[in-house]
Formats: sequence, structure tokens, C-alpha cells
Amino acid sequence: MDRHLVRIASNICGYMKPVQRYRALRKASLKGLQAFEAAYMHGSFANAAQELSITASAVSHAIQTLEEALGTLLFERARRGVVPTEAGARLYDVIRRSFSDIDDELRTILDRSSKQQVVTIQSAPSFAAIWIMPRLPAFLRANPGIDVRLWAVHQAPDFSHSGVDVAVTYGRPAASAGISAMPVSTRERYLPVCSPKLVEGWTLPLPPGDIENFYLIQNDVSLTSWDEWIARFAPECGNPIRGLRLDRAFMTLSAAENGLGMCIESTVLIHEYLEQGKLVCPFGELAIEATAHYLSVPKSKERLQAVGSVVEWIRGFADFDAATYERAAPEAGQPGTAV
Repeated sequence: MDRHLVRIASNICGYMKPVQRYRALRKASLKGLQAFEAAYMHGSFANAAQELSITASAVSHAIQTLEEALGTLLFERARRGVVPTEAGARLYDVIRRSFSDIDDELRTILDRSSKQQVVTIQSAPSFAAIWIMPRLPAFLRANPGIDVRLWAVHQAPDFSHSGVDVAVTYGRPAASAGISAMPVSTRERYLPVCSPKLVEGWTLPLPPGDIENFYLIQNDVSLTSWDEWIARFAPECGNPIRGLRLDRAFMTLSAAENGLGMCIESTVLIHEYLEQGKLVCPFGELAIEATAHYLSVPKSKERLQAVGSVVEWIRGFADFDAATYERAAPEAGQPGTAV
């Protein structure tokens, strides 16, 4: 029997007599443990069966065989599903870690032997749209042996079950002993930006109090806000003009680019807009310091060559040159003409 399965079963049935333990270890088949894990995750034999492409009765039989081998119930059967018992919860905790170890080892072997290596990236939607997608074709051309799967979601990554190798999150991820997390950029800040046409004819940089003359676009899920910027740099401003309220950075930047007002966004995201002259910094470098974007990798996958290449690529293009913002922040007295 596979050593991983022996370790899994022995953790849950260490209290058995020797003969019982031996029989349990022999009967704790991989299919039975897979059926148990799926039922635990879904809380239902029927949904577990769909995931495993077998019948619900086959799932029930596999779990019943496992319960008989262990001499204890793993689930309480309810009308609308199943509820794990204390023993079931303990077994699941061991299975989850062990299956994760097996998955990591299989990926290591595949990484060394397969010509085409797949790396799954989970990214905050705006970072994926603004940074990753435009640069992905060049990365794939430079790395023909790597295939990339990109998931643009706002949820926290589940490295244990989703198959995610690299994650870019908006907001600091929860601390975990098995995960390495680092800022995408060491110089991230939040700056007001707008279309050059919006300030055409104005002398730049504007004094902070002039914020009263412009519509303000707010990202409702941002780590900072116009209220924070105004409180710090323009406390005398009593009646700012509120504009659009959106819930994605790429939408607020698009609105600003199209002249609908000013927005305040991360330098990680506005970099390209400033480089191409689509946006300018009307108030110079009056910024709020905030680290919002983080890059996370399971420590068990850091040694994989393909994962390392993706991490190096993301950190390389995102840790921008501060000179970009010096060029986009006009010197005193410069007219605000379109670029």
C-alpha cells in the first residue's frame, strides 16, 4: 500500500488494536479517501459523485467501507446532505495535507520531465487586465515551454485545492507558514490622476485646494479614498464634487482617461497610463503611501523552474521605475496641455 495512504489512515486510527489497525490500513483505498474528501468538501454524496464522475451510491459505499474499516462514523447523515463527525474532521485535516504533498511532488516531477509546464496564476481582476494581459504574449514567446492559466478573481487564493501556483492579491494575504508573500512593488503609492485634456489650460501642478473644481471618481473597494487624500493635503476643501462610484480600478482609470473626472489609484496600476501620456498627475507627487498588491507563492513550489520564471517576470515588470512619476508630475508653472 502507498506510504502516503498508510500515514493518512494511521493518524486517524492510532487508537485501534493492532489487528483492527492492520485491516483498516488495508481497506483504506485511494478511491475511498478520494470519495471521503469530495463528500467533505461538498457536504453531499450526490455532489461528490458529480465531481468524481461516479454514482452517489458508489460514493456512499466507498465511505461506508472506510467507516467500517476504521470502526467509527465519519459523517452524520442528514436530510440535505452529510455533516462530518469529529473523527471525520480529523481525517479530512490529514488527507488535505497529504493530498497537497502528493500534488506538489507530482508537479515537481512533471516540471522536470514535461516539455510543456503549466503555471496557474490567480490575480486581482484589475492587475490581470492592466498588467498581465498586455504582457502575456511576450512572456509566452520568450518562454515557449511554459503554459499559463490566468484566473482573474477577487477571492483569496486557496493554494490547497485550486491548483493555484502564483497569486497576485489586492490587500495583504492572511499569514501562512507554508506561503511566501511579498509586495509586488516596494514603492507603491496612491496618486490622483486625470486625462491631460481635463486640465488643459490650467497651470500644473495644481494647488490641492483646486480639487473643488473637478469631479472625483471613487473606487469603492480601494484601500484608500479621496476623503483620506483631501484630509491630508486639502483640509480646507469643504465641498468636493462627487462623481462616479465604481468597484474596479480598471473602470475608474478608464473613466478618468475618458475625461469623466479625477481618480486616485495605485502607482502599480497607473504606470502604463502615465508612460503613454493617457493620464497625468495634476497635483504633482502628493501621494498616500500604501502597499496594496502582494505576490504569493507556496513555499513548496518556489523551487519549480516554471513558477520561478513567472514570479521573476511579474516582479520585474511591476516594480516600476520611479522616474515615470517624476515625468508625469509637472514642474511648477507648467501649463496643463494635452500630451
